[in-house]
Amino acid sequence: MQKTRKPPVKAPLDGSGANVKGAAAVKGLHAVSLAGIGIGGIIGAGFFLGSGLAVHQAGPAVVLAFLLGGLIMMQVLGAMTSVNVNRLAHGSFRVYAEQMLGPFYGFLIGWVVFSSGVLGLGSEALAMGVFAHLWLPHIPTPILATVFTLAVVGLNALGVQNFGRIETVLGAVKVLALLGFIGIGAYAIVRQGALVSPAPFAGPRAFFPTGGRGLLQSMLVVIFCYSGIGAIAMASSEAEKPKRDIPRAAVYLTFGILALYALSMLVLVSLTNWSTVYTDKSPFVQALTAGGHGLAADVMNAVILVAAFSVMAATYYSTMTMLVSLAEGKKAPHTFLRRQPSGLYRNAWMVVGGACLLVVGVSYVMPSNLFNYLVSASSYFTFLNWSLNLVTFLVWWKKRSPQETFQSKLIFGRPGAVVTLVAIVVLAVMSLRVPDFRMGAYYAAAIIAVVCLSYLGWSSKARHSRKY
Repeated sequence: MQKTRKPPVKAPLDGSGANVKGAAAVKGLHAVSLAGIGIGGIIGAGFFLGSGLAVHQAGPAVVLAFLLGGLIMMQVLGAMTSVNVNRLAHGSFRVYAEQMLGPFYGFLIGWVVFSSGVLGLGSEALAMGVFAHLWLPHIPTPILATVFTLAVVGLNALGVQNFGRIETVLGAVKVLALLGFIGIGAYAIVRQGALVSPAPFAGPRAFFPTGGRGLLQSMLVVIFCYSGIGAIAMASSEAEKPKRDIPRAAVYLTFGILALYALSMLVLVSLTNWSTVYTDKSPFVQALTAGGHGLAADVMNAVILVAAFSVMAATYYSTMTMLVSLAEGKKAPHTFLRRQPSGLYRNAWMVVGGACLLVVGVSYVMPSNLFNYLVSASSYFTFLNWSLNLVTFLVWWKKRSPQETFQSKLIFGRPGAVVTLVAIVVLAVMSLRVPDFRMGAYYAAAIIAVVCLSYLGWSSKARHSRKY
């Protein structure tokens, strides 16, 4: 009887989970291909729809917000790759946090990533409902979101872990769609100038309509749009020459995603009035429609709908994988390790599916800004996750062995890590001034409290079992 080969279990590095699987499913990656997969994985519904929240807070200054967010992302990615390239271990930064900071932090980061994945699934599903609602206006968004969720749950039951090639293709499609949007917008701006009045760069008041406070408050969502950077570090064992390709890929990804985000935001605020942008439709579709490019708007909407579906499918798998990884590390019930002959971890699959449907089900009774709550809660998880990665880097720097000499060029050493930690704290505090973001913070804090209390019970149980 032929044995079924057990697929490798690799947990995602951070809250976006969606990006890990595409990178991890391909062997022998070069720096350019690895960076391309990473860029495609980062760009999801959080950017195509959630960026409207950032525009609404900062106005045209959102361009500067994405540049500042990119600088913070660069430091975190530099910290991730510095530790990862020196250790080249399978698994997530849950493992490194546990090695450097202790078992509690490994427990915390693992369950925070899992929780962020579930909330991310809910936000992706609601975003897909918004995208589809453009063509099916008579069907309520929650129903559309539920249909997409059930489809993704079913796909993962069939084994979407071999989804790498599709993810790579769809990643390229998303990048091409953004480049097309930038090209169309740039052509319109060159011919007619900015289509909004006053023009975004007409003066300080036009560029900063909500002031510096609005710029800082928008950063919460901006960070969410960058939250999938862990794909590069996660793929260390998939690169052809990890110590060469991972650092190069991190640099390519940093400047590639920075350019795409900043240029697309520049075109966006030049084509449509920032005060009309929100999350009832994609701001990119809204901008193309306002510019008289109806066909391009429909194509963009179709692309981001399909791309969001692929991201959601990958996020589901990565979140399920994190649950299995926690169980392997004895930080979750052993029942999540039960595996069917097909390779499906049925109990983990059921828990993730049930949690996702529960989140989407809340949209039937909650106000329409549930998407905002989910994005902001996931963003606070990203803040926590990035902070733990930076602290892990600082402790690793102090404890590293003489052989661990590599440091990424992206991070400005220990000062860069410390300044970034301070910046994250400041941005988290500033974001609490926005009511929707504050509600997301309450959700995130409640989940973190549950995780911390669970650790007390879990560690007590583990100590008791060791006695006997």
